[in-house]
Amino acid sequence: MPADDQAAPADEARLRAAIGPRADYYLRHWRAMDEKGKGYDWNWAACFLNFYWMIFRKMWLALVLFILANIAVSLVGVAVPALDKYTFVLMILLTFVTGSYGNRFYRRQTEKLVARDLSVEQLAKSGGTSPLALMIALVLTIGLAVLAAKPILQQIEAQRAARLHSP
Repeated sequence: MPADDQAAPADEARLRAAIGPRADYYLRHWRAMDEKGKGYDWNWAACFLNFYWMIFRKMWLALVLFILANIAVSLVGVAVPALDKYTFVLMILLTFVTGSYGNRFYRRQTEKLVARDLSVEQLAKSGGTSPLALMIALVLTIGLAVLAAKPILQQIEAQRAARLHSP
């Protein structure tokens, strides 16, 4: 956030355009971070809905890094079976990282976008949110869940049929 009061209204308008919905929320939290001198601030959506929050907020690089971090944690559990019991704890810790630093990551992305020589309309289009990407991610998640559940449901049905036909 700029300290120069004359630049603030123009910059704030550009930030609002780049943020899109909930600009008041993010600007308020970013100001509080500045006032307290903190590099982190809690964001519930970034914690519990991290994957979807990043998609909705068009945080593509953060999303890729988050996915890679999850894969790395999973691979540690596979590669070293003795550490497998800690994999779940590490996955939970990753969600706390996104919850604690999500506003900071989003601020950094938004400020980089605002620093580019784009019009307010271009900022709104490049930044903002992507409800379509979120809907696609949700549909894919549901589709994958159905595909994963299908063999389990078939096994349950086979066991039920075997019990009905056994003496």
